[in-house]
Amino acid sequence: MRSVRLVGLVLAMVTGAAPVHGLATLRAVRHIAAPTTTRLIVEFSEPVEYQLTRVPARPELGVPARLYVDVRDAHVPAAETAAVSLARGPLLRMRALQLEPSTARLILDVPGLREVGAFPMPDPFRLVIDVRGAARPGPPSPTPVGPGPAQLAAPTPPTPMAPQPPRSGRRPPTPARTFKVVVDAGHGGKDPGALGVDGIAEKDVVLAIALRLQRRLEAVPGLTVVLTRSSDVYLALEERTARANTEEADLFVSIHANASPNTDLSGVETYYLKNTNDRATLRLAEMENGLRTLTGATGQQRDVSLILSDLIQNYKVQESTTLATHVQRGVVGALAAQWPAVNDLGVKQGPFYVLVGAGMPCVLAEVSFITHPTEGRWLARAEYQDRIAEGLLRGITRFVEIARTTGNV
Repeated sequence: MRSVRLVGLVLAMVTGAAPVHGLATLRAVRHIAAPTTTRLIVEFSEPVEYQLTRVPARPELGVPARLYVDVRDAHVPAAETAAVSLARGPLLRMRALQLEPSTARLILDVPGLREVGAFPMPDPFRLVIDVRGAARPGPPSPTPVGPGPAQLAAPTPPTPMAPQPPRSGRRPPTPARTFKVVVDAGHGGKDPGALGVDGIAEKDVVLAIALRLQRRLEAVPGLTVVLTRSSDVYLALEERTARANTEEADLFVSIHANASPNTDLSGVETYYLKNTNDRATLRLAEMENGLRTLTGATGQQRDVSLILSDLIQNYKVQESTTLATHVQRGVVGALAAQWPAVNDLGVKQGPFYVLVGAGMPCVLAEVSFITHPTEGRWLARAEYQDRIAEGLLRGITRFVEIARTTGNV
């Protein structure tokens, strides 16, 4: 598995800073950068309210396009206001300051700013900011100053001749480009996910399926695969799609096992990112998003759709819907061949944090109900996990075939 360039930058840690009464304290800022996206994870000591303001560039003053993030009732430690430059991604520079006694401001310099969005995450409270913009040009290649002694002694290889087209006038077919698939096993480490029949944990089931899927994908010519996690480790939701962006992936598939207090519920369903008013989906999204702490903190029912209203990836909805359709068909078909009673719950839309900010078609597959007395036991069995992995493979490869034909991805 190719290593992921996960860049973390800490601006402030409050282990030694005294809290300011009545104000949330900025604890840390981390970033994960890809060529055209940067995700900032800004941690505060408690929940905050924020406002984003885009400021156009002023070339006459040498000031690039900027983004102001104003945070109410927040405090920035005085020692943490210096500007920090980033080496990669569209975000060039950032700094934090105390704008007013009760208002903190993050100033983000983004010369090629195109899109921006933000959403909160609980436990600990983080404000996640996605910045999308033009890739920065890399540093110029060094000018060669002449060969060294070893190069002079080596013979110069002959220049290969370009392949000639057949006499019929037809050129050889262009090799199909490689598609990179990021497979995300939900939960992990300190986050077990849902607990099912006989104490089985969602994190263990979905990791087993992800590893089985990885082996199958690696055997398909023209596909490469990266796992967000390959062992029982914790990975925050905001890091998962950020890693897919960093890998410049073509597809992102997050694997989960469904759960419900109603143990009669069973079946397979696949989600793509979009707002919804469906109560069952919103309850599932709150569970997968870890929002129970957030909603309980204020005693108010937060609508997950509102939290994500500025972040739905409209430009990838159609491709994600198509991917979800083929994944759903693949999993249901693979399972039904051996377990005909499997319920096809269909393709649905929902506001899942793990899909937010992805720069590629992305879906969340709920492969069965871990809380169902029968399906829960099936999920623990190797042959059932194998069939799910086979179904996911079918859905992904079918989507790739269509994408190669249409050129839409």
